[in-house]
Amino acid sequence: MDIALGVSMTPTTVRMVLVEGEKADGVTVDHDTFDVTSGQGSATDQVVAAILGTKESAAEGGHHLLSIGVVWSDHAEAAALRDALITHGLDDVLLVSESHAAAALAQAAGRAVGHDTTALLFIYRDTATLSVVNTTDGSVVKVLSRTLHGGDAMAELTEMAAAVEAQDPVPQGLFVIGSGVDIAAVKAHLEPLVRIPVSAPDEAGMALARGAALAAANAPAFEASTTALAYSQDPDGPTAGSPLITPDGMYIERAPDAPDGEYVDPDARTELQVAEPERGRPFLLVGSAMTAIFVVGVVALVVSLAVSIRPTADQRPSPAEAAIGPSTVDPEAPPPAVPEAKPAPEAKPAPAAEPAPEAKPAPPPAAQTIKPPVPVAQQVPQAPRTVAVEAPKPAAQVSVPAPQAPAPAPEAPPPPPPAAPAPAPVPVAP
Repeated sequence: MDIALGVSMTPTTVRMVLVEGEKADGVTVDHDTFDVTSGQGSATDQVVAAILGTKESAAEGGHHLLSIGVVWSDHAEAAALRDALITHGLDDVLLVSESHAAAALAQAAGRAVGHDTTALLFIYRDTATLSVVNTTDGSVVKVLSRTLHGGDAMAELTEMAAAVEAQDPVPQGLFVIGSGVDIAAVKAHLEPLVRIPVSAPDEAGMALARGAALAAANAPAFEASTTALAYSQDPDGPTAGSPLITPDGMYIERAPDAPDGEYVDPDARTELQVAEPERGRPFLLVGSAMTAIFVVGVVALVVSLAVSIRPTADQRPSPAEAAIGPSTVDPEAPPPAVPEAKPAPEAKPAPAAEPAPEAKPAPPPAAQTIKPPVPVAQQVPQAPRTVAVEAPKPAAQVSVPAPQAPAPAPEAPPPPPPAAPAPAPVPVAP
């Protein structure tokens, strides 16, 4: 026979129930309750020992223990229990909160009577929470929550009962479950206040343990329905969750790499909630990386163009080269002036040009030497005089070679031209 085990653990009491059926939807096979004593170890150790003993007994009786669910009420105790279970090789145990187990039981109760939606009033310690459970997929929508220790608890429950009928659509039934509360008295108080049927579990003490067995047996179905339909069921309020998302905000999720039922610590629920939006981040990273590469390429291209343009721009307006160009052209016009162009600054001094007028008086003494032969001076010697005058004119055109004027002066006075007229007196004799 296939059976499921549900365990309800509190700091002082442990309740266990065996339910028939693969989905834990059958009758109760057996149940047990024992108090936690300090002499026999912690509550965690005693729960682990009870689970191991139940597995051995089921195997000896020929039963197949398919699933195990444990209800916890404290995060620290749940973490310690998880570690202890893994240490003993019990990695297929589902840890659920009390509100989670209550929602699973409300879904099973609604399915049994054919309700599409069932209102769940869960009273836990000093808090009452009203939720709406969808029978089809197990999704849970939290309506409101009230604290009961500050005033008249029944008055608060009356207000919550009125909120049930204010829902649209109105749930088809109200299921009351709690821990450490007289559920029978609460049910009797609420029945005349609402028009929908009010129900409660027959064995209130074992209700949470049975809910844990239901949650463990139907965990994969609850996970799928919660992921797909949790928000669609509550357009006007926050989603408290399916049997894996509890009305009091506690989450217990199956580990992605644990096919046999290992579950993640409840503290990690926020990471599981934001896992879906993070799926698109790699694409954004890829897009941003490609954009960055494109921008870097454009910047590199602009920089390379700027570097290649600067040298050409510097060469075009080079004023220094423009000043040097004319100096190279000037020496090419007069080849002999190339060596003289370098000492050009020496030709600038004005005193060098002043000796030129002193050279001009030099021709008068030459004329005095020519005066004795008067007839010759009238016929031909005047031409050389003009030649001597023309020689200084080119020197006057170039200001630099002014000091060279004295050099041609001695060449003009050479007596070769005057020597020609000397024999002229021969024809005078006849």
